[in-house]
Parts: sequence; C-alpha cells; structure tokens
Amino acid sequence: MTDAPNPGAVAARLQPHGDTDDVEAEVEAALGRLEALPDLPVTEHVAVFEGVQQRLSEILSNVDDA
Repeated sequence: MTDAPNPGAVAARLQPHGDTDDVEAEVEAALGRLEALPDLPVTEHVAVFEGVQQRLSEILSNVDDA
C-alpha cells in the first residue's frame, strides 16, 4: 500500500517546532495495531479500527494541548 501516510511525516506536521520522536512513536504504535488484522476474524476488525482511531484522536488531542 503505497498511499499509506508516513507516521513520521504526520508527526512532523502536527508538531513542527518541537521534538516529534515521542509523537511519532505513539502514532507508529497505534498504527501497528492494524498489523493484527490478517490474523483476526473479520468480525473483530471493527473493534481494532475503533481502538486505533481512538488512540490517534488522543495523540492529536495531546499535541493540540501542547
């Protein structure tokens, strides 16, 4: 999938004047949860997507608060 966003690039856009290592690691960890999808039944995919979306929202909220 070549159109996937680069977590480092997303983190850099979110926090252009600060250290993005922590944000990048958090984004990568959240997106890493998607790697479990092939091993899970399709009925469990929604819960994974919702969890990833929730975590990414939390990360974005924390960046906005900084």
